[in-house]
Amino acid sequence: MTQAATYNNVTTTTTNEKNGKLLKGMMIGAVIGGALTMLDSNTRNKITATTKNMKDSTMDMYSQVKNNPSEVKDDLQERLKSASSVLKEAIRDAQNLYEKVNENILFPVSVLKEESSEILSNAKEVTTDIKEIGGKVKEAGEEVIDGSNGQSNGAYN
Repeated sequence: MTQAATYNNVTTTTTNEKNGKLLKGMMIGAVIGGALTMLDSNTRNKITATTKNMKDSTMDMYSQVKNNPSEVKDDLQERLKSASSVLKEAIRDAQNLYEKVNENILFPVSVLKEESSEILSNAKEVTTDIKEIGGKVKEAGEEVIDGSNGQSNGAYN
């Protein structure tokens, strides 16, 4: 039992060491990749401009909140109300579209399906009736042929 615990301990330590090395390797790779990217002047300029814009936006937002917290809160609430009303309108439009699809497409398709099933059933009945009529016509023809053969034989006798 003690050996199994030691074995599991060694395995766990080895796994942790491998995970730690992988994480360390990924971090070193990210730092080296970032440093190599910074060698390009266009990339440096873009990063500098983006960072400056983010800083300016953050400072503007901070000063607005600091100077007029209630105004920022009211503005944010108004935006949320507006977004909510737009979302409600979109949901209402989606419901109307669903109703139109059901009424104008799905219902007629179901009616058409029922009617086509009925037509197919009627066609099968007609086919059966035609076969019966054909059988009777064949039977009548055989009687005519048999009857005429009997008369012909009787006439010759």
